[in-house]
Amino acid sequence: MRVAVVGAGVIGLATADALLRRGAEVVCLEADEPMAARSAGSSRIFRLAHADPALVAYASRARELWSVWSQRHGSPLVGTEGAVLTGPVAPAWALAMAGFEHSFLEETGSLDLPARSVPGPALVDPAGGVIDVPATAAFLRTAVGPALRRAHVYRLTVGEQTARLSSSEGELEVDRVVVAAGRGTWQLAAHAGVYVPTALAHHVRFTFRLRDPSARPPCWMDRTEFWQPGFTTYQQCSGPGEWSVGASLPPEDQAWERGRAAVTARSRDLVRRYVREALPDVEDEVLAELYCDFPPGLGDGIHHATAGTATFVWGDNLFKHAPAIGDALAAATLAGGVPDIPAA
Repeated sequence: MRVAVVGAGVIGLATADALLRRGAEVVCLEADEPMAARSAGSSRIFRLAHADPALVAYASRARELWSVWSQRHGSPLVGTEGAVLTGPVAPAWALAMAGFEHSFLEETGSLDLPARSVPGPALVDPAGGVIDVPATAAFLRTAVGPALRRAHVYRLTVGEQTARLSSSEGELEVDRVVVAAGRGTWQLAAHAGVYVPTALAHHVRFTFRLRDPSARPPCWMDRTEFWQPGFTTYQQCSGPGEWSVGASLPPEDQAWERGRAAVTARSRDLVRRYVREALPDVEDEVLAELYCDFPPGLGDGIHHATAGTATFVWGDNLFKHAPAIGDALAAATLAGGVPDIPAA
């Protein structure tokens, strides 16, 4: 079967790899550099912990496949730091993890977080860890190999038996197409009569230096708002002696209409003040900034739709699930079925 995958972020590359391993004739089309948009950066957080038990189970499946990827790559792609969730949502998330290893703590003092006093409760997810993004990108680019091609797809025509793609490199007819093109997904989905949300917001993650370069704190999702009402964060090691902080700001502070520069400046000011006042183990000089746009309001849900010979996938926080999503999309594409992905 001839299959085109549009988009070479982590989901597109994972899908192309899974299709190739199943014997499909695959082309993966990317307008820019692979993993240069929403999949860019040095690190991501892997976690089993989710509010939805179905996503916990799906993350467990993804963790198994991350191990397979690591074996194929020859070195671990996910670290062993663990992950911690603090805040009032921790009890509900702990219930969602029933049947999976975790611990629930009323106090946070034993967790080696780089912060001053953080109120409990806390959920500890020992399966969590830091995903090595550059190593993952190198592994997937090698796995997909010559099937990866540079082309901007600007039109998709879905027929009863085939799909036709119009691109900067010409016309291409295939039996099936999978579109995992980030912010470009909605335009191609519209050609097939599929609605994909078009709203976007700005987000910036900042990297700082740990005062102890040998420290390796757990990945941390903080929902306590202990520093300032409405201010929540995710944090993780992003390299030796480096600590990255991403803040979830009020919607009006991340709105697309504010512009990238204004949101970046506002985020930088808040996050630096937070680091100075709340993270004594972290220096406040910004070493690096990672910008991305994202579809607001989607949370951890994985969204997909199929119209004829085309399947579309979109969402937020998908990186951790990438091996499982790619495997499910490949299996469904070749079988003509519905991807085995939890309903969003």
